[in-house]
Amino acid sequence: MNLEVAILGGWIATIAAIIFLQSWEVARPSHDHVRIVTLIGSAFTPRPFPQQLIGRVILFVVGMCYGIFTSAVLYAFELEAVGWIFGIVVAIPLWMLTGISLTYFRLLHPRIRSGEMKAPGPFALGYSRQSAVMLLIAHLIFGLVCGFVYGTIG
Repeated sequence: MNLEVAILGGWIATIAAIIFLQSWEVARPSHDHVRIVTLIGSAFTPRPFPQQLIGRVILFVVGMCYGIFTSAVLYAFELEAVGWIFGIVVAIPLWMLTGISLTYFRLLHPRIRSGEMKAPGPFALGYSRQSAVMLLIAHLIFGLVCGFVYGTIG
């Protein structure tokens, strides 16, 4: 397995997923949906710019880990030739892990505990059903891009 390509694939896929989620935020600003970068960053600071920076850094670290995992699965089962397809398949358990972990944000996030922010709940359903769908689509985009990068370069 090529670790550098796995990390690169995770980062490129993270960029694609963040672009998708943030274009959704711009397209539907009045709707109540998960703003994942802000949600993560606001656990550390109330100021907008550091929130965005911290949120993105954490997402890139998670994306790197997810990229390594996705690439390891592709490598283990020798699926590099059709990496983009199986990248999507591997993204589904990663989406489930993310969705379940959002349930516990209410325990860890100081602004949610204080009632200042709304808790995302499982799969971000605390915001809206659209949030859950957008989270799934973002993970599918992640898997597609990560699998494509690792399958092509790795």
